[in-house]
Amino acid sequence: MADIKTQVTPGRIFRVLLRAWWVIVLAGLLGGLLAFGYSSTLAPVYQSTASTYFSMRSASSGSDINQGSAYTQSQMLSFAQLAMSSVVLDEVRADLDADLTNSQIRNMTTVTIPQNTVILDVTAGSTDPDFAAEVANSVAENLAQVVDEISPKDDAGNATVVARVIEPATPAAFQSSPNKQRDAVLGAFAGALLAALGIAVWTLLDTRVRSEDALRRITDLPVLGGIPRRKDKSRRALVVSEPNSTSAEAYRRVRSSLRFAAVEHEISAIAVTSSIPGEGKTSTAVNLALTYAEAGLRVLIVDADLRRPMVAETLGLENSVGLTTMLVGAVDFEGARLPWGDTSLWVLPAGEVPPNPAELLASVAMTELLRELRAQFDVMIVDTAPLLSVSDATIIAQSVDTTIVVADVTKVHLAQLGRSLEALDRARAQVAGVLFSRVKRQRGDDYNYYYYGPSGGRRQRTAAPQSRRERRGGKPASVPVEMPPADDRAAVAAAEVRGDAQVGAIDEAALADDRHATAPDDASIADTRRSDGDGLLFDDEDDAAAGDDAIEDARITADRGDS
Repeated sequence: MADIKTQVTPGRIFRVLLRAWWVIVLAGLLGGLLAFGYSSTLAPVYQSTASTYFSMRSASSGSDINQGSAYTQSQMLSFAQLAMSSVVLDEVRADLDADLTNSQIRNMTTVTIPQNTVILDVTAGSTDPDFAAEVANSVAENLAQVVDEISPKDDAGNATVVARVIEPATPAAFQSSPNKQRDAVLGAFAGALLAALGIAVWTLLDTRVRSEDALRRITDLPVLGGIPRRKDKSRRALVVSEPNSTSAEAYRRVRSSLRFAAVEHEISAIAVTSSIPGEGKTSTAVNLALTYAEAGLRVLIVDADLRRPMVAETLGLENSVGLTTMLVGAVDFEGARLPWGDTSLWVLPAGEVPPNPAELLASVAMTELLRELRAQFDVMIVDTAPLLSVSDATIIAQSVDTTIVVADVTKVHLAQLGRSLEALDRARAQVAGVLFSRVKRQRGDDYNYYYYGPSGGRRQRTAAPQSRRERRGGKPASVPVEMPPADDRAAVAAAEVRGDAQVGAIDEAALADDRHATAPDDASIADTRRSDGDGLLFDDEDDAAAGDDAIEDARITADRGDS
């Protein structure tokens, strides 16, 4: 068993982000709306700026002017510090006649010096635009007065540096903050970025068995198929209640996959299990049994999940008498088995839940019973308990020909599935493969079969397509939807199930029953399949059944041309 490692490549993350583009867009829109809403709740702030110019009072020569300008520029940082000193701010508080401290005035005021200039800008911000302009002007005017008082004096006793307010502050007409448009853009960007990061982290941490590539990290077992997820979670016999649904066809494909697994050894006893509860193993066992029964084979389904038996409930049967009753010798098989409808399916319920299920399943009586039952039926399917819960499944797996492991792609993790397969490997059980359940439906998966009747009128809904031999023989084109008839198709399907290696010798009636037969021999049909205009090119496996529908119509058209 290979080591389980998280192998996430940049390409996989990009594909996940591409599929989740709508989540990223939605997160961006939500982030923008939240940022815009938050900005709307903040009080608007208005800013006003007063500019002050500093220069030498006088100079007698050009060199004096240059020296004075250099001196003034070198002192600009000192003037900026002076503007926020208590000497200036005390006078500002006196002018404003407001209940403000020097610290509060500093917090609402900023002083900037444009590069390589002798201009000092005082900017004040407030929720009141008039008050902001009044603060800025007061700081600039009081700064000019203080500079005149403390600057060096010339021979006449005048200050050598003069400060003049060259641009008084005026009340602002528009708020400076918050900037709602800018905040909305930043919020949208932040929301989209967080969503993308969240999806990337989720991809790194998600270890569920999402695809066949993920399965390859832990095993080389084949994937037998994928059962689409359904909106309703009820357990039903879909092969009978919805014979033309995508799910029913998926179970039939599983039956065909098991046929190829039977090339090396005969498969007549199949165990169905899963890693954890709720992955759909019982539904798989029931519907798989019905696919064999609709082929005309004698089928027995045994409910060996003695912890939580669900087969009888799924098929609407009584569970009071069954496997446990036989194992304790209270009843024989004739009294415990139950028929199901008019089909060739027989059911052996679990019976009453015993206090010692593991001991019963590991008993010699259980082994002998399974050996006897498989000899009486063409196919025997055993529903067992989950592998990680108890050891019941590993016990049963040693008494059957092969085991199917059901993996719910939305629930089971790689580590869980890996431990389940390791348990079967330690028990030396034969595993046919892994069956994915609750696979996401692709667009166009829902379809029904429609075929032309013998009269050439409008297409009629049928349960299964007819072969060319049946149509030429004049047999009806439609059969009841409840169950397909057990005609020649049953014998052919039985041969397929038993692993007949002479597949090439099977006639076209067998291939029509398989619903995924090889391409027809008629050139006209091949041309029809290759036609781009009719859209009949089906490369994806999920669309194979729809392709068979189109091929069957082409066959009928060819038959009419021959006649």
